Amino acid sequence: MTTTQKALLYGGLAVAVIYVGLLTLTPYPGHFAVKAVPAVALSVMALVAVRGLTGKLLFTALLFCAAGDVALALEGDQFFVMGLVFFLIAQVFLIATFSRSLKMRRSRLPVVIALVVYAVIMAILLQPYLGEFMVPVFVYIAVITGMGVLAALRSAEGRLVLYGAISFIVSDSLIAIDRFAVDVPASGYLIMITYYLALFLIAYGCVRDDRALSISQQ
Repeated sequence: MTTTQKALLYGGLAVAVIYVGLLTLTPYPGHFAVKAVPAVALSVMALVAVRGLTGKLLFTALLFCAAGDVALALEGDQFFVMGLVFFLIAQVFLIATFSRSLKMRRSRLPVVIALVVYAVIMAILLQPYLGEFMVPVFVYIAVITGMGVLAALRSAEGRLVLYGAISFIVSDSLIAIDRFAVDVPASGYLIMITYYLALFLIAYGCVRDDRALSISQQ
């Protein structure tokens, strides 16, 4: 990685740690902007470090994550719906990113099956609590599960992106459970730690995989 790429990676990580460390003080002036900085930093890193259309798609996905961060940091159901839409679009761009390098492997099928089963269980457990949010939440569950499945089926040998996708699913599951069903202890910390972990694993994993592909093609 170049100096610029490392600065974006470690700078985003530092801001993520700061935001999590200051969670008990939220809302403070500009907290929504601080929350979005890691996704923005990683989006720029993806744009400059991952070649071609893949880098552009990942850049766009992470920017929509940043927009979702801002929306979910604000109070009100309208902002929650807006955040859900932004993250839904982000998942679609992640699907597009991962679909550019697919390879069917028997070894990954158990992961795919586990992700689908998990999604069905989550939908069944949440259904009694969702009310008017049932359709958008079910659509989101289907899309983020698709993102996880395509992450599992990528041709790259590295598994960081898959781990990141799973962490993303865990984070959003915690959001749904905490908002609609039951209070999750330390939910703010658990949600943000798994979310930031997801972003860093996906972004850094894509950079590593692209670099390995570049070396193999030389």
